[in-house]
Formats: sequence, structure tokens, C-alpha cells
Amino acid sequence: MLRIGAHVGQQDPLAAAEAREADLVQFFLGDPQSWKKAVVPQRLAGGRGDEGTTDLYVHAPYIVNVASSNNRIRIPSRKILLDHATAAASIGARALIVHGGHVRAGDGLQVGVDNWVKTFQRMPAPLPILIENTAGG
Repeated sequence: MLRIGAHVGQQDPLAAAEAREADLVQFFLGDPQSWKKAVVPQRLAGGRGDEGTTDLYVHAPYIVNVASSNNRIRIPSRKILLDHATAAASIGARALIVHGGHVRAGDGLQVGVDNWVKTFQRMPAPLPILIENTAGG
């Protein structure tokens, strides 16, 4: 069966899913342009109870770039990625979606791939992490 979803606001993603008759929703747990910690919507705090008919997917902040060779970007990116993954797992999300990031000119793509591998070797991901290859891709 084909499942249809939508990217919705974070205040009450379950109500937004219901209003759209969506089977799944994607939403942020905070400002998508910020390094701030994830904020769980009130209705989802402490778990979902019996509201498990809509699959939840959380999108990590856009600023996450663990592919970068710049420590000032990569290290905070790993921290915020784990924070959002942990928060997403706490509400029963099926996965955390994150953009693949980019490398500096001259670094080569393998540097980014190696940094992603190191991220997963060092980070105990509490749920699946889905790497979105392009914005909207």
C-alpha cells in the first residue's frame, strides 16, 4: 500500500497529519538553522501512547555537516546530530533525516565519506539515520 506523507510544523505534527490524512510526517525538533538542542513537542513528550498510526520522521537541522573537514563545523554537527537523534528516538520516530553535507574545495568527496563513516563509528545512533543526498532529494 502506498503511504503518503507531508513535511509539517513541529508544534503538533500528529494533528497536522490528521488534518492532511497523512500516513507519515516529517518535521523539525527546533529551528532548522540553529545549533540549539532539540525540543520535543508537548503532545509527544513521554512517548506517543496509542497514537502510533502515523509514522514520524524527524529532520535534523540544515546546518549539520559531518562531511566537513573543518573541525569547527564537523564536531558540533556530530553533537547536534546525536542530540536530535536521541530526541527523535524518544518520541518513537522511525528515523532521523539529515543532509549529506559538503566538503571544502580541494578536499575530494572521499574526505566527506570518511567523515560520515567516522561519525557512525563514534555515535551510537538510537534510530536509523537517513542521509538525504540533496535538499529535497
